[in-house]
Amino acid sequence: MSKSLEELQELADREVGDGSESGADSGAESARSGSDETTADDAEGGRSRARLGRSPVSAKGLIASFLVAGAGLLAGASVPLLGGLVQYVGLFAATFLLGAVRSRRRYVETAVAGGAASCLLFVASTLGGLNFFLGANFLAEYGVATAGAAVAGAGLTAGAVVSLLGYYFGRDLRDGLTRDV
Repeated sequence: MSKSLEELQELADREVGDGSESGADSGAESARSGSDETTADDAEGGRSRARLGRSPVSAKGLIASFLVAGAGLLAGASVPLLGGLVQYVGLFAATFLLGAVRSRRRYVETAVAGGAASCLLFVASTLGGLNFFLGANFLAEYGVATAGAAVAGAGLTAGAVVSLLGYYFGRDLRDGLTRDV
């Protein structure tokens, strides 16, 4: 079961150096080296090594999630008189659709993008329009660092939670629609 350090280093060098070997080749190589592991273990090890190089966040996915979350927030915020609350309904709907159409699970990207978009819109709405005087007074009274962090943190937390919920339910719908009965 346990491999020596030299065998592991050789395996790592072979995987990094060539990159084109398949699980069957590594199974044949381990059979030649006298290892008593099965080919199923080799195939499982090959899958786990392939996952090690993958990052959970991609730049394209993060940008796409940010644009979708921002569009949902802006669509919800454009509702007159109810924009502050409905913007999160828009964020939920946008991330729900994103979860329903994406084939891969991208929860981290969606949470970061939803939180960032919500944070930006929350800070902008606090300091913009008729709220400017209230927001400026709030910042002056409690300090820019404290009040700014509180406002940004509230927007970030609300956006991340709502976007994760929307994405989760969208993924759940996708799973239910694509699963064999």
